[in-house]
Amino acid sequence: MNSFGKTIKIIVAVILLVVVLFIYQDIFHSQFSFSSNEEIEKLILEKENELEKIFQDNQDLKEEIKLIKNNEDHIKEIAEENLGLVKDDEKEPE
Repeated sequence: MNSFGKTIKIIVAVILLVVVLFIYQDIFHSQFSFSSNEEIEKLILEKENELEKIFQDNQDLKEEIKLIKNNEDHIKEIAEENLGLVKDDEKEPE
């Protein structure tokens, strides 16, 4: 019985060692490891910054739409800058 008890203890110890190794592998080297989490957090920060920029661009475009709808001078300014509109009292560039 003494030899059987030692064998059981060795088997249990080996099984526990294997389980610990699998847990170690999962924590440090798997898809959701610490290093992967750092990369994911970095990506999240980048996307949040990107989202902020897009939100600001969206706000700017909404303001531009509002100006275009309600301000004729702004429309003329855009036409002069972007489309080459020439005012009545100006000479066309050569």
